[in-house]
Amino acid sequence: MDGAIAVFVKTPGLSPVKTRLAAKLGQENAEAFHVASSRSVSSVVQTVSTLADIQSYYAVAEEPAMNHHYWQDLPCLWQGEGGLGERMAHVYQTLLAKHDFVILVGADIPQMTTKDLLAASAWLPHNEQARLAFGPSDDGGFWLFGGNCKIPHTIWTDVVYSKADTGIQFFNKIEQVGEVKVLASLCDADEANDLIPLRKALCELTKPSLAQQELVCFLDALPAYTS
Repeated sequence: MDGAIAVFVKTPGLSPVKTRLAAKLGQENAEAFHVASSRSVSSVVQTVSTLADIQSYYAVAEEPAMNHHYWQDLPCLWQGEGGLGERMAHVYQTLLAKHDFVILVGADIPQMTTKDLLAASAWLPHNEQARLAFGPSDDGGFWLFGGNCKIPHTIWTDVVYSKADTGIQFFNKIEQVGEVKVLASLCDADEANDLIPLRKALCELTKPSLAQQELVCFLDALPAYTS
């Protein structure tokens, strides 16, 4: 059985990127962080593609950016219109029509590992059982969702996103669809104060990719981001 992993990205200059980070670090640094973080995630998912029967994609927020030079190391698909729930539903359903299971991840968890993703990809393939994977975020959201079955559209759209209980809301809904494997809780990078634990997590990786190592160097070159 083959799967797909989609990395959700926005394109600097075409969409607001990391606005809360930009308030502290400035727009240029926030946009550079988003690109560097996206490359780190891409490096991990590309490694997973060499270890399992999984095709990696960028899910790009802006239709005109499908051929942007930032996103040329993976095939691209457009997220579609609407809020986050509608866009996740669109990407998930589009890829599920081509693959046996689908994993969605954000671009702001650059410390994710091949072990995390392989755990999800080993669980999801199943011909007879509806299976789902869920990666909670420390801030109450979630960094990964995967599934091998159709998800009712209202499950995506009835969740209130960017709230402290978004992850709980979403988990309670998907639990009704199939058996859920819960992955490690990771910290995403939305606020400047998130960058210190992020750097620590990156430095603690056993085998960081080159892009993850470069992200650490980028963070070290930033002005004091918690002052």
